[in-house]
Order: sequence, then C-alpha cells, then structure tokens
Amino acid sequence: MTTRDKTIRLFLVWTLCFVLLPSTCFCLEATDILHRVQQRYAPGDFRADFVQESHLQAMGMVDTAKGQLLFGSPGMMRWHYQSPEEYFIITDGDTVWIYRPDDNQVIQGRAIDYFGGRKGSDFFSNPDELSKDFVIALAPKEFQEESHHVLKLVPRREQPELTELYLFVSRSTYDIVQTVTSNAFGDKTTIRFDNYRFKQGHDSSLFLFKIPDGTDVLNLQEERGLLQP
Repeated sequence: MTTRDKTIRLFLVWTLCFVLLPSTCFCLEATDILHRVQQRYAPGDFRADFVQESHLQAMGMVDTAKGQLLFGSPGMMRWHYQSPEEYFIITDGDTVWIYRPDDNQVIQGRAIDYFGGRKGSDFFSNPDELSKDFVIALAPKEFQEESHHVLKLVPRREQPELTELYLFVSRSTYDIVQTVTSNAFGDKTTIRFDNYRFKQGHDSSLFLFKIPDGTDVLNLQEERGLLQP
C-alpha cells in the first residue's frame, strides 16, 4: 500500500480521536481547548471537505489529494478521496473496507486490525487509554496563531512512523481545521478541513460497503504487511 495509505491510517488512529480525549491529564490551557473541541463534536456526526498534502522527503515530491469525510457515532467513518484518484476508506466500527475503483480491488477486514489494535468504535467511546500513549500540550508560542490554538502531540514511546503531530483548532468555532504530522524519515503531511456541517443525521448505510460484482477482494489480515510502515 502507498505512503498516502499509511498516512491515512495513522491519521484515523491518532487524530480524530482527540475530539473525545479526557480532560484530566493535561495542563489547564490544553485541557480547556480539548474540552471545547469535545463540546463542538458532541453531536456525533458531521461532514467536512479535506485537502491532504504529503511532502515525501526520500522521493523529493509532494503528493496532494482532495475529498470528503463523513463521520458517524460510534466509530463510523467514510473517507471519499476524489482526486487525483478516487478511492474510499469506509468503516462501520466493526469492519473496514479500502476500495479502489480504478484497480477493481477492495481490502476488507476487521476495523480493530486496521486501526492498530483498537476497534473503530472503541477509540471514540473509550478514549482514556489514549492518554497513556501520548504527551499533549500547547505548542510553543512561535506555533500559535491569531486565529488558531495549536496543540502538540508526541508519542510516549518512540515510533518512526509518527514523531509528532500538531493540531490546529479554530479559536472562534473550535473546529479542528488542520493537522500536521511528521515522521522519522523527514516526511510531513498536512490535512486541512473546511466546510464543516454538523448534525447531518447520516444514514448508517453510508458506512457499509457493498462489494461490486467482479471486484477482487483481499483479506486485510493477509495484506497487513502492506499496511504497516
């Protein structure tokens, strides 16, 4: 699987979960920001547009993709990448499907395997475990912006695929408007979100994938090596 796929998987595991992080483990300033973010996302379902830009150090290139994200509670997500190629990452919290129409291929498996040991719904409904894995604080002053709060996430245990993550939160709405991740190889990925629409009342069928006839179906567990950095 491509570098972009690995980046998406890491983002799903480590970023969206912050909207429900407990408020007992951080300094007052970060705690207050996270509490307000949690209130903002409390309705449990939303729609947003996104642009993902990956700077790949070893390849000396920038990879850009655009699409739309649908989120439903508990742990249901639908990432629709619309350009430069169309593909989908869909989960109902139990099963995950990674579908590439151009390749006529879908990878299917348990969400708990794809999300690095956490069932999709679990890392939203039981976020207390996340505070054991990360140190979260306000980013240094030079990172702060007039229109955004900026939080910094550092894994407690060293991992080459994620060395740090910056979370940009709107000061006016407390939307998560941007994330910036870095890894040990010098790669940096920015995902920008806009056009948020909350309380969408998504139909649960949007988070299920009906495999088209004739599509090659690969097992996630068998393909796990391709999904690991």
